[in-house]
Amino acid sequence: MNNTPPHPNGDPFKNRAAAWEEKPQRLELTAALARAIMNRIPLRPDMTALEFGAGTGLLTCRLAPALRRITAVDASPDMLAVLREKIAAGPFDNIRICPGDISRPLDLPAPFDLIYAAMTLHHLPGLDLLFPRLLQFLRPGGLLALADLDAEDGSFHPDPTGVYHHGFDRAALADRLEKTGFENIRFDTVHAIRRPDSSGFDRDYPVFLLTANKP
Repeated sequence: MNNTPPHPNGDPFKNRAAAWEEKPQRLELTAALARAIMNRIPLRPDMTALEFGAGTGLLTCRLAPALRRITAVDASPDMLAVLREKIAAGPFDNIRICPGDISRPLDLPAPFDLIYAAMTLHHLPGLDLLFPRLLQFLRPGGLLALADLDAEDGSFHPDPTGVYHHGFDRAALADRLEKTGFENIRFDTVHAIRRPDSSGFDRDYPVFLLTANKP
């Protein structure tokens, strides 16, 4: 049973799920992240994985054929409803859905060989609590892959509801992960999202892929 309390701001993705995959930029970003993860991490058919902030499963559905099992965690019922439709319609019987907030207690089939997330960290307030939890969920030698925005001035999100970080400084994020116990921390710039900033001018917002492992 999922006893996760509701998001403090409600579900910021409610009523957005049906049109979530209609934006070409979002599909381009997902394709770039999938390529980057597969280039950086030697995925194997015996590996188990966890994606938190899985949403409609855009990234998980791309990686599923290369993995044995994926647990997809998300706090938005509307987003997970779309993923459930995909699982019912497609060859995704190795994806298990787990509704809830990754920063709170969940019934997960840990340990995992791989934990990944795409554009999720900036929606989570308690990273100092989250990172030890992720380390605990990984088996020794397990891999972490997190994609998110470089530090920006707050202009990326016109509506800041549910946004707790305006991107991340790479050195500061690496320091947090190293202090948590992760090692071999590496950043690669894997994409740039081009969109109007708060002044209406087109701007590129770089996206990094952070990889690390549990000792």
